[in-house]
Amino acid sequence: MNFVYYFGQKFYFPMQLDKINKEELMELIELVIKDDTHLQHSLCSSDSHNFYSKEELQKTIDEISSTKMRKVFEKKLNNFTIDRKKHLMEKYGKFFLNERLVRSVLDIDQNMKKKYSMFKKYY
Repeated sequence: MNFVYYFGQKFYFPMQLDKINKEELMELIELVIKDDTHLQHSLCSSDSHNFYSKEELQKTIDEISSTKMRKVFEKKLNNFTIDRKKHLMEKYGKFFLNERLVRSVLDIDQNMKKKYSMFKKYY
């Protein structure tokens, strides 16, 4: 079983998301994009840098005769998921993991008093 320590407590998490969770996450993303015109505009105008695929890396490794360059590309192939995750987080994380979006979706009650937390943010 996979687990992670968070503030000294041990939390277990599943290795793979099941189909229902994936569908719900995709539904959430679609609904948020549909309702937020600012997000739609930002996503459409974001820079789109092409990211290499695993197949392209493997093809490059197969075609390279230099052992030194082959090792460089093999390292890139081994780190593909980490590099891909960083690329996607840089590209989309700023849109989906921001406080404005969460607040707009959750529609926090306007009559609620704001509380200043130790993290120097109002909640």
